[in-house]
Parts: sequence; C-alpha cells; structure tokens
Amino acid sequence: MRWSALLLGAVFVLGCGPGWEQYNAKVAELQKTKKQMEENQSKWDKDAAGLQNAIRVLNEHNERLKKRLKDLGQDVSKLEAEKGAIGEDLEKHRKQLDELRRAQALTEARLAQFRSLLQKFKAMIDSGKLQVTVRNGKMTVKLPEGILFPSGKAELKPEGQAVIEQVTDILKAVPGRAFQVAGHTDNIPIGRGGRYKSNWELSTARALAVVKVMIDRGMEAKRVSAAGYAETDPVETNDTAEGRAKNRRTEIVLLPSLEELPSLDDLLK
Repeated sequence: MRWSALLLGAVFVLGCGPGWEQYNAKVAELQKTKKQMEENQSKWDKDAAGLQNAIRVLNEHNERLKKRLKDLGQDVSKLEAEKGAIGEDLEKHRKQLDELRRAQALTEARLAQFRSLLQKFKAMIDSGKLQVTVRNGKMTVKLPEGILFPSGKAELKPEGQAVIEQVTDILKAVPGRAFQVAGHTDNIPIGRGGRYKSNWELSTARALAVVKVMIDRGMEAKRVSAAGYAETDPVETNDTAEGRAKNRRTEIVLLPSLEELPSLDDLLK
C-alpha cells in the first residue's frame, strides 16, 4: 500500500511537471505532421491521376498523328503518281493541240487555194464550160462530155481542147499539186463495131486524151495522171437521160499534197 501510494504520487508529480507538457507538444506536432502528410499524399494522388490522364490523352493524340502521317505519306505517293499521269496527259494533249493547229493551218491554206482557183475559173463556170465541186474531200473540176468529146469517141472537139488548155493554164500555176484526170461514162454498154469494146476503154482513152493536151500545154508530166472509171462512180442516177448525161463526164481532181497526208507514225497510232 505504501509503495503504491508513493508510485501514484510520483506519477502525479510527473504528469503535472514540465516533461508531460513536452510529451503533449511532441504528440501534437506528430499529429500535425501526419495530417500534413496525408493531405500531401492526397494531393499527390490527384496530381498523379491527372498526369496519367494527360499521358493517356497525349498517347492517343500521338497515335492519331502517326496515323495521319502514314495517311499523308500514302497521299503524297498517290499525288506524285497522279502528278506524273497528269504530266503525261498534258504532254499528250499538247501534242494533239499542235497537230490540230497544224491541220487547221493546212486546211486554211487549202481553202485559200480553192477560193483562188474558184475565182480564176469563175468566167468558165459562168459560161457553163465546167463546174467546180468538192467530192470525197478533193476539189474537182468537172467537164461535161458534150463540151469535150463526140458521143462514143475519145478525140477532143476543138472547143473541148480549148477548154482543157484554159484549165491547164490555171492549174499548172498551182504550186505543189498533182492532178488526176478521171474519165466517167454512164451504164449504157458500147455498141458493137465501135473502136472501144467497153466503157472502161472509152473512159480511160478520154482521160489519156486530156492528159496529152495538158502536157502539151506545159503541165509537168510528173504532176498529172489518167484513170478510167467507166460507169462505177456515178454522180446521178442512170435511170434517166438527164442523170446519164451528168454521169458522162471528165474530171480533173486536185490530189492531196504530201503535207496533207498523215505521217507513218500517225497511221501506226
């Protein structure tokens, strides 16, 4: 009993002294530090969560950028391929445009030449000695049989020879042109006993007779040729007398020059 009382007294003495106050102060400080640490931990946890979310967003953005870069790379390759194709198309169209311009220039030159010839032939056209037409893309001077030849014969009338000489004087002045003289008949067969056995022979003989006069008049022989078509190329029906009369004709055809013909490369294309 005595020792217990002494111990209690000692504890009481200590609890009320300076040591107890220090203890309580330390405990309070520790509690404050613990609370501060808990608050800091909570803040750090929040910051860490925010950083992780930001990292996730950045990773997603990075993946999108990588995909976009890949797509752009494919687009660039595609654009480069398209650029090459467009360049080829442009070059092709440029060549076609150049060819069209060249063809237009040739066409305009031909038209100018044809207009000039029409003007020079005007008096003969007005007098009914000849006609100037365009058949199958070629300018053709058409002379009726009645002016040039007696029926069934290939010897030129004096009037016919004079017409051919007039025509030759005009045509031989045309530069760079060759001419084909074409004889044509109707479909009536030649009767027996005549000099010519068929319309083929008659049409060819008439063409040759015109060629001879043209050469004698000064046309270069290398610029003129003869052909007989008989009744195979009519301009009117052979069922009427008027049609047959128009089919019996001699034509001088202006042949295309070499510049107007397509090149071998164009033909191969």
